[in-house]
Amino acid sequence: MLETPGSVPSRPLTAIDLFCGAGGLTQGFKSVGFDVKFALDLDQDSCATYKLNHPEVEVECASITDFTPEEIVWRAGGQVDVVIGGPSCQGFSTAGRRTRWVDEADERNALWKHMLAVVSHLRPRAFLMENVPGMVYWRDGQFGKVILEEFEKLGYSVSKDILLAADYGVPQRRRRLFIVGILGDEEFQFPQPTHMGGWRRDTLHLWEKKRKEKGLLKHLTVWDAIGDLPPIEGGSGLIEQAYGAGRRSTPLSKNLRNGARVLRDHEVQPLSDEYKRLLSHVPIGGTWRDIPPYLLPDRYRGMRRTDSTNLLGRLDPKLPSYTITTQFNNVTTGCNTHPYEERPLSVREGARLQTFPDTYRFVGNLTSKCRQIGNAVPAQLAAVLASTIASSVDRQAAVAHHPAPSPVKPARVLPLPRSAAEDEAARSQRRGAGDGAELELRAILKSRGLAHVADDKPLAGMQRMAHITFDAARVAVFVNGCFWYGCPEHARATKSNTKWWADNIAENKRRDAETAALLVAAGWRVVHVWEHEDPISAADRIVEAVRDRADLVGAVQEAV
Repeated sequence: MLETPGSVPSRPLTAIDLFCGAGGLTQGFKSVGFDVKFALDLDQDSCATYKLNHPEVEVECASITDFTPEEIVWRAGGQVDVVIGGPSCQGFSTAGRRTRWVDEADERNALWKHMLAVVSHLRPRAFLMENVPGMVYWRDGQFGKVILEEFEKLGYSVSKDILLAADYGVPQRRRRLFIVGILGDEEFQFPQPTHMGGWRRDTLHLWEKKRKEKGLLKHLTVWDAIGDLPPIEGGSGLIEQAYGAGRRSTPLSKNLRNGARVLRDHEVQPLSDEYKRLLSHVPIGGTWRDIPPYLLPDRYRGMRRTDSTNLLGRLDPKLPSYTITTQFNNVTTGCNTHPYEERPLSVREGARLQTFPDTYRFVGNLTSKCRQIGNAVPAQLAAVLASTIASSVDRQAAVAHHPAPSPVKPARVLPLPRSAAEDEAARSQRRGAGDGAELELRAILKSRGLAHVADDKPLAGMQRMAHITFDAARVAVFVNGCFWYGCPEHARATKSNTKWWADNIAENKRRDAETAALLVAAGWRVVHVWEHEDPISAADRIVEAVRDRADLVGAVQEAV
């Protein structure tokens, strides 16, 4: 006979973790008092990491397909209260897409059925499944509907929601699907957010107003999480080192240190000089689009300005990070660049953004460690869900053994970088004045003695302003964005709103042509420079045009 919620003596609830990975879910559940009995994963490094950090849990490094549900229950020591797990999600993730939304032949897309079988045999009081949102979107939502229906057939009241980790005290804008089933008729209520903030800079004030109205805490930020860690200068960092002095902690970083005396895994993927130069052009919150196009590698030349908007992105220290992926050690795969240093995030920085404590150690090479961290459920979010599940299945046990984690407050004043190099980087990152191609071109022209910049709209009726003008020689220079003015080498149709963008670009080209015609009719010479051009070559053309025009103007004046 099944026990009803609250009918057993108060004791810590038990759980097993299927597809455990490095142990993010387990860490969260254990932190609020759960007793995890058994864990299972196929990846050897992940299992080694799990064993190192959870030595009391029996861990099996194998595929779930190698076990019957009966064998898993036996290894878990019998009945458990909660089954948790995150079946491999790469088949459904946007990063794992191939030519279609999901590869139907991918075995990973059926792993949830094995979790279903374990739940069917074990009949726990609750289960939790984590995955990427794409799992429920596939086949117009029919796939997600099937999953819910199959668990409901077992007698579970099933709820699903897509949670933003930053709303629950994780300094990361990570969105993940959670499916929770409670045995019986009681519907699971997902925890209410404790934090709030905006995604886009141009709407932050609106989110701030809403946050104050709701009485929630601000989102925790990148610098809340990593601002106390020492800089990595001229190398790849160290596996073990001292924390260093001169860095002020935040409430979050104090929690994440968790009593650790040695800083581990503060190491990064070495970066080539080429990419260091490229990143030097990227301001805080910027991306590859801030790099002068002529400096970009060839593979970027055909990209639309609306494509891959986070590549070579630099994190904003005052906002949560973007999703920590399995390749956060690679600056070319997303917004993985340190706010002030020309390098990717270190292993420990990624772990902190996933709210793993500093006492949590990782096994494997650097690439493996980053994969394990990126695949994990943030420990803080897991803890919030674990406490809520405990309250749903056994309120007496929840009060006695599974208190909800206290929300962490953001720092009132974020600690600034301490080294001279970081201070200078911070100042330069905040400048952000003007268009990069135009500024570099101006600097080169100035070095050649052509520093005079006159009225950028010297003629009445001009529909477009010139970027650089030389009144005496009557030369007007326009620096054209490859996307906005339909560069013949790099013009591409956008993936969405194609007609809207095409109409706007056509209007830009029309306005540019009319402006050029007006200037030519008035005796001006017009020079167009594409932003992808080498500024030295562009400056050569401008200097030649100015000198030719100056000679012409001088000859005309002498004749008169």
